[in-house]
Amino acid sequence: MATNVPQEKAPVKVRIYEVAGMGLVQDALGLGNSGIAGFYDSNIFGPFLVTPRNADVDDRYVTPELVLNHEYAHHFMLQYFPAIYPSWYVEGFAELVGSSKQLPNGRIGYGMPAKHRGNEIAAYWVPLQELLVKERVRDLDRYGQGWALTHFFTFDSKRSAQLRQYLSALRAGKSFKEAAQVFGDLNALNREARRYVTTGVFDYKPVKVEIARPVIRNMRRLSAGEAALIPEVIAFRDDDLSLIKKPAWRERERRLREGNLRKIREKAARYPNDAFALYLLAEAENAAGNLAQSDAAIDRLLALQPGHVRAMARKSLNLSRAASRLQGTDMAAKASAARRLAVRANRADPNDPLPLIAFFESFRLAGQKPTPLALEGLMQAVTTLSQDLAIRQLLVDQLAGDQRYAEAIAWLLPIANSPHDSPRRDAAREQMARLQAALARQRGTSGGAKTTS
Repeated sequence: MATNVPQEKAPVKVRIYEVAGMGLVQDALGLGNSGIAGFYDSNIFGPFLVTPRNADVDDRYVTPELVLNHEYAHHFMLQYFPAIYPSWYVEGFAELVGSSKQLPNGRIGYGMPAKHRGNEIAAYWVPLQELLVKERVRDLDRYGQGWALTHFFTFDSKRSAQLRQYLSALRAGKSFKEAAQVFGDLNALNREARRYVTTGVFDYKPVKVEIARPVIRNMRRLSAGEAALIPEVIAFRDDDLSLIKKPAWRERERRLREGNLRKIREKAARYPNDAFALYLLAEAENAAGNLAQSDAAIDRLLALQPGHVRAMARKSLNLSRAASRLQGTDMAAKASAARRLAVRANRADPNDPLPLIAFFESFRLAGQKPTPLALEGLMQAVTTLSQDLAIRQLLVDQLAGDQRYAEAIAWLLPIANSPHDSPRRDAAREQMARLQAALARQRGTSGGAKTTS
C-alpha cells in the first residue's frame, strides 16, 4: 500500500456471497439494469462483498475472478489501511488488484493491463493539475483513469515515493492543494503520466504468494433459515438514512428497507426456531426503530439459546436504550442489567465487537461516564468495524467530551475526508474545525491542523 499506515492488525474476515449473476447483485442494491457487477459493504454483521458466479455481459475480459478480486481489494484497503484516499485511488487500487492474474508458474501477475477498460484508461482524462489539487472534479472516470494513474504511480519508483508522501500529507490533515506540492511541477507530471498511459505498454510484477495449507480450515452447514435469508442479508442496510442527502433517493432507500424487512419477517415466521433468522429479524427491527419487535425476537432467541453472544449483546443494547428513557434508580437498574449482559457476551467471545459496543452504551445511554475499559473496548470495536461510521462517531464524540482533542481528530479524519459526499461528512468537517480550535487553545497556540478542502 502507498501509505505509511501500520500493518499490525488482527485479521477481520470478510463474508463473501457469490450469487448466480450480475442481475442478483443489482437486485441486492435495488438497482436493476445498473451495470453494477459487484459491491463491498458493511453492516452489523461486519464487512461483506457480493460477486457473481457468472459474468453475464458481452465482454470476455470481465470475469467473476476480476470482480471478486476488485471487491476484495476494497476490503483489504479500507479494513487494514484506513486512511484518507482520493476516490480515483480507491477504485484505481481495486482495479489494479482486480486485473491481476495467476501465472502458469503459480505466481500472481500484479499490475496486468486492465483490458476490460479498453481505451477508457486514456480517453477520459482529467488533468492532474486539477485532479490532484481538488477534492471534487467533474467528468472523472474513477475506474479507467483511476487504474491508469494507480499503475503509473505504482511502477514508477520516483513517482511512487511521491504518491506515498501525498497520501501521508492528506492523512495528516493537509488540503489536497497543499499535499500535491510533493509532486513538483504538475504540468510536467500530467505530460509524463499521459505519455505513460498512451504508449499502451505496461509492466507487471510476478509476485510469489505463500498460501498456508489447508486453504479451507473449517466448514459448517447453514441452517435452513440462514440459507433462505441470504438474499435479505445481502440487501440489509442498517446505516443512518439521513446520510442520503437527496430526498427522493432517501425515500427510495426507505421503501427498499421496508420491503426487505417484510421479507425477513415472512421468512423468520417460516423458521420460528432458527437462531439466525431470529437474530436477523431482531437487528432489522432495531434498524427500523421498532424496539419492541426487536426485543420480542431477541427474547425468543435467548429462550432457545441463552448463551447466544449476539443475542445477549443486542438485548443489552435494547435495555440501555430503554434505560435512557427512565430516571433515577429505575434507569440505574436497567443500565446495570444491560451491563451485566454485555459482560457475559464479551466473556463468551472477546473478539466480537458488538458486546464491546453494548458495554460502552450501557454507560453512555444511562448518562454515566464510560470507564476507561469501556472506551478501550469501543476503540477495539471501531478498529474491527472500521467502515461503520456511526460507531466511529460515538468514539469521536466521547473523546471530544473528555477533551482528548488530538485523538478525537485522528479518529474523525476518515469521516471528515470521506470521498463520498454526505450529511455526516459535512457535520464531521464542522466538528473537525471545532476540535482543531479546541486543541489549539489546549496547547496555547493560535492555530491548528487544517482539514482537506
